Amino acid sequence: MPSPLLQIRDATKIYSTGGFLGSGKKTVVALDNFNLTIDETPATITTIAGESGSGKTTLANLVLGFIKLTSGHIIFDGEDITDMTDAQLKDYRRNVQAVFQDPFGVYNPFYRIDHVFDLVNKHFSLSDNQSEYRDMVEAGLNVVGLYGEDVLRKYPHQLSGGQRQRIMMARAYMIKPRLIVADEPVSMVDASLRASILDAMLRLRDDHNISFLYITHDLSTAYQIGDQIYMLYQGTTAERGGAMDVIDAPQHPYVQLLIDSVPVPDPTDKWDVNISLPSEEEMRTAASVGCRYYPRCPHRMDRCLDEQPPLFKMDKPMHEAACFLYDDRDIAPIEAPILYSKPETDELRQPERRSRAPLAAALLVLVLAAAAAAYAISQNNAAIAAEATAQARAAEATNAAVAAATAMAEEAAAATAQAEAATPEPTPIPEQEFKLSPDGATDKGALALNIVTMGEIAGEADIHRYTFEAAEGQVVTVKIRTGGGGLSGGNLNSPYGTIYGPEGEFVAPLGDTAVRPRRSY
Repeated sequence: MPSPLLQIRDATKIYSTGGFLGSGKKTVVALDNFNLTIDETPATITTIAGESGSGKTTLANLVLGFIKLTSGHIIFDGEDITDMTDAQLKDYRRNVQAVFQDPFGVYNPFYRIDHVFDLVNKHFSLSDNQSEYRDMVEAGLNVVGLYGEDVLRKYPHQLSGGQRQRIMMARAYMIKPRLIVADEPVSMVDASLRASILDAMLRLRDDHNISFLYITHDLSTAYQIGDQIYMLYQGTTAERGGAMDVIDAPQHPYVQLLIDSVPVPDPTDKWDVNISLPSEEEMRTAASVGCRYYPRCPHRMDRCLDEQPPLFKMDKPMHEAACFLYDDRDIAPIEAPILYSKPETDELRQPERRSRAPLAAALLVLVLAAAAAAYAISQNNAAIAAEATAQARAAEATNAAVAAATAMAEEAAAATAQAEAATPEPTPIPEQEFKLSPDGATDKGALALNIVTMGEIAGEADIHRYTFEAAEGQVVTVKIRTGGGGLSGGNLNSPYGTIYGPEGEFVAPLGDTAVRPRRSY
């Protein structure tokens, strides 16, 4: 029997929220009596899958020692991590490394990439020889398909998300761990970059005997690279077994509905599963001692309220489901759950592990899908370019029309200028002097001169008033200038002017000569 590398026994984690001084405090059970075993050899990829809030990340943090168990045990290589000394914890962290979900938040943007490896060398004292240390860095990068000269002197923002995640795997590989906890390492990168990360995980498993605890909600990647899979629901194991067995033939009602909800890339394949979700009241009345899936289960029974179902053995080896639908079957052992038996020969192990050929085919599908998306984008860009070309042509036509209209306007202006040049200059009106009589004087002795120009301007007379301050008996000289131009508002048609006194009395005519008076008098 293979010796266990990691054993998790009855692990429970309860969070307390709210309340003040103990009053009104609420508890949330994130993980409830969870059991898991990962053997030393051969290296495997054990997948923890489930929806958001099922306890996946809590499990990862417990294994990494970031948080403490409420109850239960996590045993690594025969030692309970909760009882380890500082020296043992340092050795534990050397053997258990992490690759986190966010490839953008784990780097310090002020340091170059080589700083990540420098910290590893500093804390774990990998090598004092600089040349040997650089060889170790290059070896780690080569394992994940990268090269030092391409990435080491760059800043994090200069690398893609896939490159950053592979660098974190290279950093973990440098320490030569026995287990890597990968918390959703591909959830924040696109499909074309997922292939490189998944391939790096397979290389580390197959070529360097490094096991993975792979946390994910992506069942497609779990199917492609996972050896075992645990399906979690609200902190409990709903089903576990070989990844292909569980995903191809799910037995637990929750896992069945979860697999059925995965969309199929076939427009003719219609969903025929009607999922009825419970109300909030039904969720609140679910018994904490019974099955967590009771409020949503289409096969729920009365006993599900009072008893939490154990894991029952299914037809395939090491395939187990926690549901009373299978209470006529044997119950799986709780103390030492074994997910697989060690094969006697490598020839028997190879089909179970699966070669990279199916993964390569799956990754090819992802690449082709990305190419199809790129083609669709290019087609969309082509349509946008065609529309832009049409708009440009329309703009050219508009510009041509504007140019033609401008040319016509210029020709008309030139013709007008020629016509005005051919028109004889009007006869200037001599300066006229008007003397204010005592009878027409105002209190201030001002003489108001109203020059009225009659023309076809909006059908009304264009009236301009000019006031001259003059003492009684003073001679006021009014100069009427002639020439081109005109009053604002339009051209005058045979204008003439008349001068009136301050009370509106007639003073003198300006004459009926075609004069265009200006505003300067």
